[in-house]
Amino acid sequence: MKPEERLPLHPRDYVILLLLARGDCHGYGIIKRAEEQAELQVRLDPANLYRTLRKLERQGLVEGEAGKEPSDGAPRRVYRLTALGRDVVGAESGRLARLADTARAWRLIPGAEARS
Repeated sequence: MKPEERLPLHPRDYVILLLLARGDCHGYGIIKRAEEQAELQVRLDPANLYRTLRKLERQGLVEGEAGKEPSDGAPRRVYRLTALGRDVVGAESGRLARLADTARAWRLIPGAEARS
């Protein structure tokens, strides 16, 4: 299956894949990354995050493995993008960029100038 055939992504799925594109991370770290990236305008709660990560694993977009035990002794599962996941998040990013370019050209984004 081509990456484009998996589009469009649910916004939460896209954000999680985008955050994992920065590097491998455990669930709590993904939540912290989302908080640090205010421009994403998304809040990930643990229940939805882990449910979504399991779904993305079943789809072959991410993979998880047991990670190191932090100082509190609770092992954390570390997630990473698969090659397919990287291709899908790239395809979705391109699709969203084209939509934004169209909205900009049609002057639908306040204060934005059309790109030449």
